[in-house]
Amino acid sequence: MVEEHKEIQHKTQEADVFRTKVFGIQDGLIGVGSIALGAAGFSHDSLIVLITGLIATIAQAFSMGVGEFISTRVRMQVFNNEIRKESYEIEHYPEKEKDELIAFYREKGFSHEESKRIAEILMGNKNVILNEMLIHELKIFPEEFERPIRLGLIMALYLIIGGLIPLIPFTFDVVFRIGFDVSLISSVLLILLTLSIFGYLSTNYTGLPKYRGALEQIGTGLLALIGSYLAGYALSLVFAVPTGLF
Repeated sequence: MVEEHKEIQHKTQEADVFRTKVFGIQDGLIGVGSIALGAAGFSHDSLIVLITGLIATIAQAFSMGVGEFISTRVRMQVFNNEIRKESYEIEHYPEKEKDELIAFYREKGFSHEESKRIAEILMGNKNVILNEMLIHELKIFPEEFERPIRLGLIMALYLIIGGLIPLIPFTFDVVFRIGFDVSLISSVLLILLTLSIFGYLSTNYTGLPKYRGALEQIGTGLLALIGSYLAGYALSLVFAVPTGLF
């Protein structure tokens, strides 16, 4: 019985969007979560933690969203400039570009005649030759790039989602008085659970084992959270802040 061949799905065209989502969630969970836990270690007051976390979430959503927009836009401008230069060379120096193609395919193991024939075929279509030179000479894959505005909005949205998750238990404490310690532990568990889920899902793109993707996220997140809480607690001792002062 012949085993049915299943085509392996490649994820490179989705990588930009997924990378932005992961960065947004991580910045929210770890960035805002660390600030919230630092405030928790300092004040031991859920309202202070909630307000601090909300401010951090809003500020980071704006800064990271704008930052993602600018960085993606600049990167696309650089690549578009390279595309314009390559297009100019193809139009004004076709023989030079043809020689570069021949040399490229010769390096790939084709004979000179085969390389020359391939180059002549490709040179017959400007769009095809441009795409070929972008990929092989400049290592640019235009289809991988997303619109800067879209990536900026995705970054801001996922950062807000990630930033609000650590604050849910403290919101419950402010409204329903479930207890500060319960809120603190619940917040840490929520952060680690969400990180593990994203780490698990990221293995669809990284190819790592599922457990490793989850454990890496949990490990790095836990380190940041513990460090932030201890830093906040240490500062409360330095400034002699009594528990529950706020």
